Amino acid sequence: MMLIFIAITMFILIVASTWWFGLWSNLITLINLFLATMIASTSFEPVSLWLLNLDSSYRLLYDFIAVWLVFLLAFVVLRGVTDVLSGYRLKFDPITELVGRSVLSIWIAGVFVCFSFFTLQMAPLKPNLYAENVPKSEMGTIPDRLWLSFIQSRSRGALAASKERSLLFAGYELANHPDDIEVDARVFDPNANFLLYYSSKRRTIAERTVLRIGGK
Repeated sequence: MMLIFIAITMFILIVASTWWFGLWSNLITLINLFLATMIASTSFEPVSLWLLNLDSSYRLLYDFIAVWLVFLLAFVVLRGVTDVLSGYRLKFDPITELVGRSVLSIWIAGVFVCFSFFTLQMAPLKPNLYAENVPKSEMGTIPDRLWLSFIQSRSRGALAASKERSLLFAGYELANHPDDIEVDARVFDPNANFLLYYSSKRRTIAERTVLRIGGK
């Protein structure tokens, strides 16, 4: 119930706050948000590894920290670039403006809620916040399952990256899904183990009194 309340509250607040910015501004915001959230969702692991190499004490938190660092950096850069390129706000007739800003506000809120709940899977939350002892397909919540499905599909398409080792990525070591054996792409969560992995990680965190590795 707590997560449902958070999702509804977040959705309403984002719709209410973005509606006033208008159709053109919301269109730019939506594009930037989509790009930033997709970049963060598929590229947080190298940043998490970099943080781990700097200081391994808080390794249980680094995925959550990394995904938000990448998102904020990507969104700020994209917003800055689009603000420079779009120096003039386009004007629309009243009906188009009203309908457009309303639809885009809802879209922005939906994307942000889904991405936020995806990142909450990595947060050091109490395990009982999510349903336990349920089939893997029913783990998590609707927003994060929707986002995981979307990112997985994009990692096979628009955001596909080669499995070869590169400057940003280490060698691809995940077990391929039977459908992806002949696909040269770093498929995100190919065997749908993301929710299971972080559920186990939250139980590990819950057993500790401090988050820093080395403490009791």
